[in-house]
Amino acid sequence: MKMLLLVQMCLGLLLASPVLANNQNVKKAGDSKFKVGQKWSYRARPGEEASYFIVVKIDNDPNLGRIIHIAMHGLKIKNPQSPNGLSETVSHMPFAEEAIEKSEVKLLQEKVELPDFKEGYQLWREAFDAGRGGIYTITVAEAVSVMETILNR
Repeated sequence: MKMLLLVQMCLGLLLASPVLANNQNVKKAGDSKFKVGQKWSYRARPGEEASYFIVVKIDNDPNLGRIIHIAMHGLKIKNPQSPNGLSETVSHMPFAEEAIEKSEVKLLQEKVELPDFKEGYQLWREAFDAGRGGIYTITVAEAVSVMETILNR
């Protein structure tokens, strides 16, 4: 139930966020340094320096290019719907590869166990295929801040 609520919130954020690409031409082609199962650090928000993301899936879209799907851990997102007022994980966030690259990433581990992301991905996929979902084109830290802002409106 808790996971479903967070998944639904993230999907809602994606649909409401003005910082998404949706039929724009983002980076295409070439090999990617990002692989499913990798654990990465990134330039995080203050207080979240230990946070990281795991690449959970990679899609190639003819219009948007490579879409890097990540799960995040170690966050401190203010969330009035959470029992302790904070969300520490996000199970699914889709990004343009270029946005991930701008996040000043550093590979921490080549292969880790994947967290449960499939429900969030499936909800996003359905919305995306219906033209109601997009991908983040801003840095990971900026996307976390946008998520926090929308959660606290």
